[in-house]
Amino acid sequence: MSRAKPKQHFFSAPFQAIILVVAVFGLSIGLWIYHSQFFIPWVEQPLRVWMLDVGQGDAFLIEFPTGEQWLIDGGPDNTLLTKLGSILPPWDRSINAMILTHADTDHVTGLVCVLDRYDIGTVYESGVRAHTQPDNAFVSQLKTDEEFSHKKLQAGEILVIGDVRLTVLWPDELFLREASTSRNNFSIVIQLDYGQTSILFTGDTEEELESIFGSRSGDIDVLKIGHHGSLTSTSWSFLNQVHPEMAFLSLGADNDYGHPHPTILQRLQEQEVQIFRTDQDGDVLLTSYGGEPIVESHPLPF
Repeated sequence: MSRAKPKQHFFSAPFQAIILVVAVFGLSIGLWIYHSQFFIPWVEQPLRVWMLDVGQGDAFLIEFPTGEQWLIDGGPDNTLLTKLGSILPPWDRSINAMILTHADTDHVTGLVCVLDRYDIGTVYESGVRAHTQPDNAFVSQLKTDEEFSHKKLQAGEILVIGDVRLTVLWPDELFLREASTSRNNFSIVIQLDYGQTSILFTGDTEEELESIFGSRSGDIDVLKIGHHGSLTSTSWSFLNQVHPEMAFLSLGADNDYGHPHPTILQRLQEQEVQIFRTDQDGDVLLTSYGGEPIVESHPLPF
């Protein structure tokens, strides 16, 4: 009677254990490679505020941590289009919202150009007209283009974009019903707050109104100097209300208006306010993750 031959094991138990470990390790590496190729991990995005060098005028691009893109004013010509083309990818032709602080040519013209070339979500303004050719073109777009919404802003309104808060400090409803000697004083004034970062956009508002919206603001990190550094704005009392650490001045080099006025620069220097100005620093970029903001000049290649 023949005995059954015992089964032969080609691999010993220790060797099998090694194979198992190698297989598990290889599978883990494979899954990691697959995941890294097809699943992009979430990375916290900062708030970016661009003061764009558009010559003698104002133009700001805000990139929110949520991914939304907003404009505040557009400058005196189509330079804004070139700037947007350098910052945004070529396939991105959308702006979530634009705010026209007031209808002067050096603020509205660039927005008219953007309305022609980009898809706009919402247009915010005060509704006070300048009746100039650029402003008339802007109004025409508002009446004929039904792809975006149009809203008028006044003091007390709050716009929330993720963790960023935009508070409208001026103009008051009653003031909008009155006649003013200066169209600049109808400018929309907005305070941006994101964590510990605060920026005050003042348009071209003049000294007589600064105490009103200054009392509604409090201490800020960045003050957008009113009216390009004209002597009509940025009073001592206003600076003592808001205590800015940095000042943004948007103006053209060798402009015909003498902006910024030496007195304004002296006031800022005496209060040890760090000054950024487009005529000298070019484009200026503020970056914040909700803490202390970082500001750099000349971030674009031209």
